[in-house]
Amino acid sequence: MTTEVIPKETSERMTRYKATIEEFWALPESLQHIEYINGEIIMAPTPTVTHQAILRNLSFALHEFVKRAATGNIFFSPLDVVLPSGDVVQPDAFFLNNEESERARGEKRIHGAPSLLVEILSPGSIKHDAITKRNLYEQNGVREYWIVDPEAKTITQLVLKENRYELIELSEGDTIRSTVLEDFEMSVEALTSDK
Repeated sequence: MTTEVIPKETSERMTRYKATIEEFWALPESLQHIEYINGEIIMAPTPTVTHQAILRNLSFALHEFVKRAATGNIFFSPLDVVLPSGDVVQPDAFFLNNEESERARGEKRIHGAPSLLVEILSPGSIKHDAITKRNLYEQNGVREYWIVDPEAKTITQLVLKENRYELIELSEGDTIRSTVLEDFEMSVEALTSDK
């Protein structure tokens, strides 16, 4: 028996459908950004050019650092991450250490909470990334979470301490230093550049 799925447009410009996890897993493979959070299938519009430029900057910097340090791997959306809560997210970027990477080898999706997750805000994802996902990542034990705001050219760095996130606000003149990737640092200006 199939549950009727009724789309509900939100002010976030994301499409949400009430559904079961079985209905989510029955969706065809897609390059579209699709997540399953709190019993809803959530589909986001395609990212902006600025979003992708920031993801490029981040991916080059993180990939080179992780490759040199031989500490694990960096992955990018679209790739399902099944959190311990059962929710399924597709972070813009995330880090798996060597042990987590080895466990994931050959799998269709990642199971567990990555140590470091990065979300780049889009006009339609601000509330979703800054509130819904922040709470979800905190509850699931993600040790470090970055929220990159392309418009304000800022990064909110959230570091898990005693099961609660401590917030560090960084702007263009600042440098972000990861607590998970020891010795990784990058200027906020270089990371948020769309050139």
